[in-house]
Amino acid sequence: MVHQHIMNVLPKRLVSSLWASQETRISLSNLTHLAHHQQVPAATNASFLCSELPIRYTHILRLLSSLNNDALSTPLIRHVAHRYMQDICTVLQPSLQYTSPRAFGHAVRRLRKRQASSLIRLRYALTSSSTATSQSVMLMDHINAIGLGIHFLLDQHISWHRDPDHALDNKAQSLSPLDVAYQAIEDARRYCADTFGSSEAVPKVVIKKNEAEHALELTHVPGTLHRMLYEMTLLSLQAQFHQEAQSQRSRRVPLWQRCMTRVGLNAFSTRPLADMQLDVFGGPTSVGFRLTSAAPLTHQDLQHDIPRDPLGLPTCASILRQPNTLDNNKSINMHGELVTSANDDTTRHEDDDDHLEWHLWSGWRMTKTLAAHFGGNLDVVSAEGLGSTMYLALDRDTHILERYPAILPSRSLSHQRHSSSYLALQHASSQLDAFLRAIAEPSSIPLPAGLTSSPPIHRHAVSLAAAVGHA
Repeated sequence: MVHQHIMNVLPKRLVSSLWASQETRISLSNLTHLAHHQQVPAATNASFLCSELPIRYTHILRLLSSLNNDALSTPLIRHVAHRYMQDICTVLQPSLQYTSPRAFGHAVRRLRKRQASSLIRLRYALTSSSTATSQSVMLMDHINAIGLGIHFLLDQHISWHRDPDHALDNKAQSLSPLDVAYQAIEDARRYCADTFGSSEAVPKVVIKKNEAEHALELTHVPGTLHRMLYEMTLLSLQAQFHQEAQSQRSRRVPLWQRCMTRVGLNAFSTRPLADMQLDVFGGPTSVGFRLTSAAPLTHQDLQHDIPRDPLGLPTCASILRQPNTLDNNKSINMHGELVTSANDDTTRHEDDDDHLEWHLWSGWRMTKTLAAHFGGNLDVVSAEGLGSTMYLALDRDTHILERYPAILPSRSLSHQRHSSSYLALQHASSQLDAFLRAIAEPSSIPLPAGLTSSPPIHRHAVSLAAAVGHA
């Protein structure tokens, strides 16, 4: 299997050292220009990525190792673990950081897409409405924190090394929160208009600037700030539509009249949806946003969920197609490179899907992860009959280190006292051995003399309970 090929290429001691290594946390100041200097930030260089990414990939595997053997043997978890091991093998190629900038940028883009699809698969596996537990939800939060740090490193490398004439500039920089807010609200309203079929039915969002003595300027990544405000607006708009739909059902409005009202064709339609308001204000240490809506958020809106559109339909279900067979046509050559057969259409289609990167950070919990990564905070106050108010605060200090799980748990009781981010090499090696055995295919595990393996059993991509829970 794939992980056996990888372990034949990579020395086990090297993987064990990555398992026990300490990450190098960065701040926004490490992603911006130094004062009076115009060189590319060191945190986006190829040498730093090639040394830091394997550690973070291995830390995700270390988090997954806290699951029990039954969970690790499921097709989704096993497939994601194999993919991360492939990515470790790719980044550790000695020639990668010395290749041309164009070739390295292509490899980084592919790693970013694979990272997005792996995290979405984990959301299906760990936060299913039918199987989620408090431990699995907390584990997903820790994985998302590490995954976001990986995303920032890959994304900022692409932003700093792309063509200078490229229209999209997503470098960490000093920006105007008001300009980003206007664009995010416009994009969220347009998305809802395209989904529900009419722009007139979408509530307006009024932006008010708080006149204060502190300038409304912030150093952040433009795409990240845009995504946080976009998701906040989209959640509030969805709540408004759902509240109106429940109100119409309670008034027993005929179906044909509800459809005509939804598209704006009924002259005697119900009252328009109430406008929302976004207040933007600056303080001495932070910049804040307050979004007020007349509709409350439900408990389900604030939980982990798979990526969905405003109608509640899954948007990334295609990545679940036969995850247990995707690696059958892959192997690792003598140079540590992943070789894929020409008929592997599923993986090629997945890696070419740019929408996965966008849908990855959808939802309330993912937005909270984005806000908290560099010291910010996102919270909400919601009550039936009173509506909801979201609060987003982003710190002005660019030297706050990124959020990273303080404790990487261990599944083994004998290793609980070694479950901090620092781990002795011998305990790391034993944990790695147990993890590799758990994710190994049953056919690859040696059997005692006199025993024969049972016939192969087809494993479905998603359990029946999970499929029904997400339907």
